[in-house]
Amino acid sequence: MTQDPAGGTTRLSCTGVSVRFGGLLAVDNVSVTVPPRDVVGLVGPNGAGKSTLFGVLSGLIRPSGGEVFLDGKEVTHTSPQLRAERGLARTFQHPEIFGGLTVRQHLVLAHRARVAKRRIWSDLFTLGSLHRVDAGERAVVDELIDSLGLGPVAHRFAVGLPLGVSRLVELGRALATSPSVLLLDEPSSGLDSTETGEFESTLRRIATDHGVSVLIVEHDVELVMRLCSTIYVLDFGSLIANGTPEEIRSNPQVRAAYLGEDTATDDVDEKAGHPAATVTPSVAASVDEARPTTLEVENLCVRYGQAVAVSDTSFRIRQGQALAILGPNGAGKSSLARAISGLVPASSGSVKLNGRDITTSAAYRIRKAGVIHLPEGRGVFRRLSVADNLRMATTTVRGRQGRLDAVERTFEFFPNLGDRRRQLAGSLSGGEQQMLSLARALITSPTLLIADELSLGLAPLLVDSVFEGLARARQDGVTLLIIEQYVHRALEFADECLVLQRGEVAWTGRAHGMGEDLLRHYLGESMTVVP
Repeated sequence: MTQDPAGGTTRLSCTGVSVRFGGLLAVDNVSVTVPPRDVVGLVGPNGAGKSTLFGVLSGLIRPSGGEVFLDGKEVTHTSPQLRAERGLARTFQHPEIFGGLTVRQHLVLAHRARVAKRRIWSDLFTLGSLHRVDAGERAVVDELIDSLGLGPVAHRFAVGLPLGVSRLVELGRALATSPSVLLLDEPSSGLDSTETGEFESTLRRIATDHGVSVLIVEHDVELVMRLCSTIYVLDFGSLIANGTPEEIRSNPQVRAAYLGEDTATDDVDEKAGHPAATVTPSVAASVDEARPTTLEVENLCVRYGQAVAVSDTSFRIRQGQALAILGPNGAGKSSLARAISGLVPASSGSVKLNGRDITTSAAYRIRKAGVIHLPEGRGVFRRLSVADNLRMATTTVRGRQGRLDAVERTFEFFPNLGDRRRQLAGSLSGGEQQMLSLARALITSPTLLIADELSLGLAPLLVDSVFEGLARARQDGVTLLIIEQYVHRALEFADECLVLQRGEVAWTGRAHGMGEDLLRHYLGESMTVVP
């Protein structure tokens, strides 16, 4: 076995890797080691830099600094193809398979790519060569098919296969190249509990029987905790912890990262260069139980092909109430929001706004009914001024004077935007653009505001400003549905909380005082469902 620069045996490692995209530092001085015959996890909140680091390790992204080693040899500047020839294989978050090939042909083609590259040229021009399999190829492919339980579908075309089977096909294709290291990107995404359990058992056999080292990026932290002997945790591009599952669960920085808390005790946030934000006391409103129900969701399900994004989800929000929708990456939060606002169709169940069924209504009709959806990212017209951005949002306000009054009221609501009314939106800071996006949403006094990760990428002080804007909206009677990465802020602000896991409701109840329960859920511990 070869050795890494530190003198220990390893299959894959990186030291001091950094990646910049313009002025954005996506990965900052990260080092990771994957030992032989081991399964190592890479986790972290949304936007932590996991996929970027994965791209560096597989050769798809060139690092700005640092080195990558495969079986002790530096491969930092080598191509993905050369890394594959040297024993690195990977899967993708969305299965990349060929619908016109059978399951068996997928594995034969991948095996040839590693051991019989000359035959690939004939395969490119005729699929007939994939039917002419010699004894050696057949033995390798048959063993993989049996190991992965793909025998019943071996002769089926890949198109139309269930998602769980498609993921096994992609895994088998990777293993057909006889890799020493396997990179798995969100392999359980879209799988139900049974399929996840089967996939977990398969992955354990692969590491043990095939002697493959595995690095897994996965939003299901509970799965990672069960599978991995060592786990690395990223947050905002930096490595904040690594160790055993028990060490990771008890690490204060990890707990803070998953709840979006600020662990700094100094008065100044040195990284951001401004005074550290203080945690404000709860601002949740006392909602009168006699108020009418604004939004009622009953047994809602959302599917993308074979993948179940949201399953049998139900909740209610009263007028002026704030509901926080929380959960780990891939839990189905954004899919739920899109289904409510009509951006994706519901597979089953119902959505009612003020008692009226809007489940099958077009998105523009739902918008006219008073539902504003602020998706992740900053929804502004960059080439228009701040004032023109607001005027564009007043098209439903009657009369010219009414539209002018709405803009002026908004400037009173957000005085910082009033000072920049003639400035192009594209020249605003990220926080100011987010405030403008929120102002555009509130200018017509919506019935329901769905805010998806409004604070994403913002400094703590700007997060305060965003929540102040949401608080003003609630005081005006707007009902709020919030999807938020800063979990502790969402819990302070919201009246009720609903936690999703794999598209299913894992917990629901009052938001205040349930931070520790929610943390156990994020880090792979059980929670009690509150009726």
